[in-house]
Amino acid sequence: MSPRPAVVTGLAAEPALVAISLSWDSLGFDPLIDHYRVYGLAGETAPDTADESALLAKTVYPRFRHTGLDVAGETWTYAVLAVTDAGERGEASSPVTADSEPSVTATGTPVATIGDFDGRTLEHLLAPASYAQIPERFPDALIEYTDGTDAPGEAWPYLLPGPGDAWAGSTAYRARWTVTLEGAPSEDHDLALWLVDTTRLGGLLRIAANGEHITALELPIGATRGSREGDATVPGTPLRRALLELPVPAAVLQAGQNVIELELAEGGWVAWDALGLFARA
Repeated sequence: MSPRPAVVTGLAAEPALVAISLSWDSLGFDPLIDHYRVYGLAGETAPDTADESALLAKTVYPRFRHTGLDVAGETWTYAVLAVTDAGERGEASSPVTADSEPSVTATGTPVATIGDFDGRTLEHLLAPASYAQIPERFPDALIEYTDGTDAPGEAWPYLLPGPGDAWAGSTAYRARWTVTLEGAPSEDHDLALWLVDTTRLGGLLRIAANGEHITALELPIGATRGSREGDATVPGTPLRRALLELPVPAAVLQAGQNVIELELAEGGWVAWDALGLFARA
């Protein structure tokens, strides 16, 4: 009879934005591990690993990222067990409980938005696949959008090209978003940049407000499919969503018009889901 695998140890959970990342100690090769089974249950009760309805994933790696959680945040409890190449199941790990980080789209008050935070590009200009027209529509590699005047389907293209995009002239495109505030804010705001996909080149997105540099975000590696597919909510989609959220210091904002500038300085395009500036509750 083949030996049973050892108990999985070192299970740890790390909160992430609308997600929870799990990791554990690898069991090695004696006996040979075919895969790990990750079980989870919403709340603080440990999942029953005999109940396959609690199975979240099977993976050959000692890690798993539980994505697609509620934007307001969720609590989950997890356990992991190993299965050998002979089909022998080990005992479950000790359970671990963690909370996902809520999104500012749930905790904040929207000041201005472009698009819907729904995992789709479809409400934006030229979506879902007419990217070749972007250089013709924006020959200066500059996209300008005014909140309250412009609409996503008329003025905000679904892709922001970068230097890695030969079809767009290998140019660092900029987007300038004008937002009007009634008064100078006394507290920091938050900027949500949700992406449906990025390219295999990754990239660097520089962000400024009223001419003041805020940060440069390193973009994750994507599936390079968002230029032709616009719905990341379809089951089995290859699109790789990225939810990017960052603080905007009150000191760089002012009463009246504010210009938020996004420059894709390195890498390939980003495919927009939605953007939003949020006041903190």
